[in-house]
Amino acid sequence: MGRSDTMNDRKKSIVLIDDDLQILQTARKLLEQEGFEVHTRNSGFESTNFIAKQNPDLVLLDVNMPFLSGDCLAEIFKTNPQVKGIPIVLFSSNDENTLRKMVMETGALGYISKSEMGAAFAQKVTEFIRRAPRNSA
Repeated sequence: MGRSDTMNDRKKSIVLIDDDLQILQTARKLLEQEGFEVHTRNSGFESTNFIAKQNPDLVLLDVNMPFLSGDCLAEIFKTNPQVKGIPIVLFSSNDENTLRKMVMETGALGYISKSEMGAAFAQKVTEFIRRAPRNSA
C-alpha cells in the first residue's frame, strides 16, 4: 500500500513540471511506486490550463527552466483564479538559501531539492500534501 492510500481512498494527484526528461521519469516512477497519480509537463507553457484541468493536490515546479522559469510560473499561478489555490512546491537543485527566498517571494508551500530524489522524496511530497491548506480538514 502506498503512502497516498493512507490519506484517504482517492489517489493523491501531482503535476510535475520540469524541462529535464530524466528527472521527470525518475520522479514519476518514485511517486507512482508510492501510489500517487502523476501528470508531467516538460515546459511551463500552457501549464495553467493543464493544471486547472487536472486539479492536482500538489504541483512540483522546477525553478530553472528555459524561457519561463518556475518562480515566474508560480507568480502567474498566484494571480490566476483557476489555479491559485493549488499548492506549489518548488523543485530545484539551487542552494537552500536561494530556494527559501523563492518560497517567500512566490508563496510556494516549500521546496524539495533535486538532490533528495531517493527514498525520502515521496515522503517529503506526502508531508507537503498533508500540510497543504486545501487538503487540511
